[in-house]
Amino acid sequence: MKDSFSKLHPINNMLFFVFAITFSMFINHPVCIAISLITAGLTAVYLNGKQALLFSLRFLLPLIILTAVINPVFNHRGATIIEYLPWGNPLTLESVTYGLTAAVLLSSAALWFSCFHKVMTSDKFVYLFGRVIPSLSLVLSMALRFVPRFNAQLKLVRKAQKAIGRDMSDGTILLRIKNGVKILSLMITWSLENAIDTSDSMKSRGYGLKGRTSFSIFKFTKKDACVLIAMLTEAAVIIVLLFLGFAKFRYFPTIKGSMFGAGTIVFYAVYSLFLLIPLIINIGEGVKWKRLKSAI
Repeated sequence: MKDSFSKLHPINNMLFFVFAITFSMFINHPVCIAISLITAGLTAVYLNGKQALLFSLRFLLPLIILTAVINPVFNHRGATIIEYLPWGNPLTLESVTYGLTAAVLLSSAALWFSCFHKVMTSDKFVYLFGRVIPSLSLVLSMALRFVPRFNAQLKLVRKAQKAIGRDMSDGTILLRIKNGVKILSLMITWSLENAIDTSDSMKSRGYGLKGRTSFSIFKFTKKDACVLIAMLTEAAVIIVLLFLGFAKFRYFPTIKGSMFGAGTIVFYAVYSLFLLIPLIINIGEGVKWKRLKSAI
């Protein structure tokens, strides 16, 4: 019962991530960006584990630093001048703030995409889009499967090559390059053959033909309906509050926006509640499962 959110109907999973990623990409209020990063990090830890998050941070931290440093160097907009750079351009508080928020925004979006990849498996994509756009559905499902399968196959190939003394970690630089090219050639060949095998297999099963029926393990239950209604209601409230300007924030020419107004605080609460939906469902089901186990 660790990941009950993934066991919801694929429509619920897809809609949540569409809203979550869209909100995190287009709401530029700094508090909302921080909320998105925190909730995305907590969800990623719950779904993927601490080690996966630490692995992601190896790429996210350099991205945050790079974005935060590059933006003020090339973006000189803003009325509050902190200092003048050695080449004469001004370093403004607004450009520094915008660079930091942009870096955090990209990081939160990346974390949400990692959660999306964990929850939205290839069978869910085929279920959602198989009848409407079968070709695109097949391509997306193959793309989602490709990276983990490629990594697993690469480990096998490297172990096999190392066993016969052809790994990239042994020998001179030229020999390592030669062995690396050999491994790359093997992986490209495997990828092409695997794609052709998958295509032929799906074609032989009549995938995409009119009138073709398909088996599915997904059923839309009352629980799915309740979650869907709650999710759409919260998303609608967020959109309405956005249009009313309660999360309006600007960085140029001066930093200005509501931070602690009544409507803005309501927006923070609803936005946080929406992004915490996976954790609320998972933790709630976990508590329920423990109670049932203790009652036996």
